[in-house]
Amino acid sequence: MLFKKEILLFLTCAAGALGVQHRNRAATSVFLLAGDSTTATQSANGGGWGDGFKNFTLTSPSFAVNYGHNGATTSSFIEGGDWATVLSNASQYSTTKTVYVTIQFGHNDQKLTDYVETYKANLRRMISDVIAHNAIPIIVTSISRRNYNSDGTIKDLLADWAEYAISVANEDGTMYIDLWKSSIEYLEKIGEAAARKLDLKSGDSTHLSVNGSIVFGRMVMDLLSEKSPAIKAVARPDEKLSADIKAGVPSY
Repeated sequence: MLFKKEILLFLTCAAGALGVQHRNRAATSVFLLAGDSTTATQSANGGGWGDGFKNFTLTSPSFAVNYGHNGATTSSFIEGGDWATVLSNASQYSTTKTVYVTIQFGHNDQKLTDYVETYKANLRRMISDVIAHNAIPIIVTSISRRNYNSDGTIKDLLADWAEYAISVANEDGTMYIDLWKSSIEYLEKIGEAAARKLDLKSGDSTHLSVNGSIVFGRMVMDLLSEKSPAIKAVARPDEKLSADIKAGVPSY
């Protein structure tokens, strides 16, 4: 009888421990940010929304790791070893945490000849790889460049590539956010003079300053929160910045 009671106590404790582990896993999310220089950490020749997202939009103990690589295409990111690092860490973190992998490429892929099908195939592979490593893939369309026409509209070259990314996400039933569309809407509302304050440096209308990273990192989080209650639950709110972005009011 005593032995049976000990077994029952063990099973009860084990079930409780698993329940706690499950709750902790749900409460702690890790975001692994894969992309080109428009995701990457600010540097002399690059910088995107990634660090603004990482440093200002998450509640502890959730966190993000920025793997953005200057000049990367989907192919070079895979072949150069960055992707293997992302996947290895996804597997490691997924044992105790919910892992999301954001995938944003297009700025450099679009420069290559006859590359559309390769781009799509690489995105499909990335989605499949992330799922195989027990993580959740999120396709992010490319953030817009800040080049303006004389009438104040954005001079866009990325529309087709945003559509390619969305089409792959829809094929596979993968979560996506349309950062391309939202960034254009915001940039056209704030105007060129305000947009210049978000540039990494004078003459660079592609990469973001620290302030630009904060703005667009918040935009990414707001878009993700609209799509996923689980992500919204680990977000650190900034109601004023979110409201300014939605209204098209410059913050810097």
